[in-house]
Amino acid sequence: MTSLNTASYIAASALTASQVQVSVTSANIANADTEGYTAKSATVSSQTTLGYGAGVSVSNISSSVSKYLLEDLLGATTETAGATVTANYLNSLQQSFGTTTGDDGDGSSLANTIASFESALTALAETPESESLASAAVSALENVAYQLNSLSSDISKQIDQADDEIGDAVTAANEAISTIDALNEQIETAVARGDSTADLEDQLNTALVSLSEQMEISTFKTEGGTVKVYTGDGQILLGDTAHLLSTGTGTEGQTTISVNGTDITEDLDTGRLGALIELRDQTLPASQEMLDEFATTFIDTLNAVSSNLLTGTGAADITVSDAVQADPASILGDTLPSEVAYAMLDTLQLDANFDAAGGLSGGEMTFADYANEMLGDVVSKTNAAQTRLEFAENELTTVSDTISSMYGVNVDEELVRLSELEQLYSVASTLLSVVQEMFEDLMAAVQ
Repeated sequence: MTSLNTASYIAASALTASQVQVSVTSANIANADTEGYTAKSATVSSQTTLGYGAGVSVSNISSSVSKYLLEDLLGATTETAGATVTANYLNSLQQSFGTTTGDDGDGSSLANTIASFESALTALAETPESESLASAAVSALENVAYQLNSLSSDISKQIDQADDEIGDAVTAANEAISTIDALNEQIETAVARGDSTADLEDQLNTALVSLSEQMEISTFKTEGGTVKVYTGDGQILLGDTAHLLSTGTGTEGQTTISVNGTDITEDLDTGRLGALIELRDQTLPASQEMLDEFATTFIDTLNAVSSNLLTGTGAADITVSDAVQADPASILGDTLPSEVAYAMLDTLQLDANFDAAGGLSGGEMTFADYANEMLGDVVSKTNAAQTRLEFAENELTTVSDTISSMYGVNVDEELVRLSELEQLYSVASTLLSVVQEMFEDLMAAVQ
């Protein structure tokens, strides 16, 4: 009886272990396309009693991604997220600045608009008494002012958009921190019960990736399977409790970011947050400074030739004076209009003196050359951002593919494993059936 009981227990334990392994393998196949899911395996160990075999048991269901690969994944995710934001904003900025040559041969850049003004002014200089040519010259000048207004407005909108998106990124970061905190609690509970934490660890890694999109983080995994999370500069975001990011308003009315009462805005230099802050506080204002330097020099230079021709304090509000708009002929003043026209042409075609602004060192150059310098600066930054993005995406793809290759689900292998487990299950079932028949025969013989 005792031997048959032992045999029955061994057969039953083999059947149970096979059922668990079939369940794990089936789950792997079902989740093959689930993002963040890693292949699970059931660890089966033999049991002994007094030195004799006593069946098998499933000791653990596990899947563990290398902490080094996870660090690489988080870093690559942070870099790619930041590079994507920067490239998108700069592509938009470059489109605003236009091109020197279009599909039809005519460019849309500020330099092209200035060239159109020069052409209109040349025609007027040759026939200064022509009212129609005066109107055309004033209209061309208004186009220069309007394009400066438009560029300044586009940059201002991008700065405001970046500030708004900083708030959105903080919200996303806090949601990820809260999710990680909740998963930590679930893992602690599962460990205390002796349950597997493999699926929870997958969810935890996914939440860490989500947080790393917003900002650079470092992590520390405890022996209990939970994680502590820090900013790139060491500010704690998640320890025994969650430390959420908070937003405030800076001296210029823009969003600031704090954690644990410490302002970390200037410390965030990667991820979505870092990219948005750099764009808002440095990159976009630099382009605005260049535009304002162009506009103020343009106003001062042309007004020195024809007083009160232009008004405004920068690119945002430069405009042709109301008097000249009402009477285009007054663009050349009341006396010696031809000389005024040629003098105005000289101001456009000869070098003007520009101060350093934004990314440009300044110096003496024509207005058209300075406009091309501004466009070149934006194009250079855009190309650099695109190159950085391509490199970051390649790095992220490499790390992701490595993790997928090492820890992802190989459906073909899982199907082969499932077939093997079905055979094991059948054998264990047959063994249990045989033992049961032997037990029944023995009971019949005893009676």
